[in-house]
Amino acid sequence: MVCTRRQLRSIVCCLAGWLAVAMADKPVMPATYDEAELKKQYEGFLLELNSDSVATDYPKTIRDLLSGDPARQETATMVLGQTGELGTVPWLAKLLDAKDDRLRTMAASAIETVISSNALKRRDQSQPDRAVLRPRGPGDPDLHAFAWLALRMFRMDGDASTCSYACTVARYIEAREFGGELRRCLQSKHPAVSRSARDALEALDLSD
Repeated sequence: MVCTRRQLRSIVCCLAGWLAVAMADKPVMPATYDEAELKKQYEGFLLELNSDSVATDYPKTIRDLLSGDPARQETATMVLGQTGELGTVPWLAKLLDAKDDRLRTMAASAIETVISSNALKRRDQSQPDRAVLRPRGPGDPDLHAFAWLALRMFRMDGDASTCSYACTVARYIEAREFGGELRRCLQSKHPAVSRSARDALEALDLSD
């Protein structure tokens, strides 16, 4: 029996609907982390970073970031993200609460860029076809301290781009405790979010 194009489309829609229902009914894994402890680790790491030095190194950029002028803040966000310096992250995090949607998304993107670029300094070059990280060695920063920040990004409801960035951050800081958040993102209707979640789950060996 040969199916017409309309019949095939109907079959595909039915299968997609069934899959959505099946995924929605899948039980959500309980949180496996202590949020207060994650925040404590984050704040302690900020003290080690001495992020205040960023204001000395990039005075105009920080002034622009805090100016309240969206155009100047967007430029400052891009500049700080391109530095790759971990000390810029707490400054960028200030804009995650911005009223401007675009500015929040840009801040999340810059945070992901800085954290990912630092994590990839430990990339295992013996596996060129995959972004696999070597174990942390002496002198390598403990990027897992940014887990609390990733959690904040996961919880920015309605912002698909930021959820996608949160998945990537979770991947590169090796936050396996966020398996529940990643699986929820896997069900997103936005391809970029579900793809980032899938990549993170695979990289963290959390795939079903």
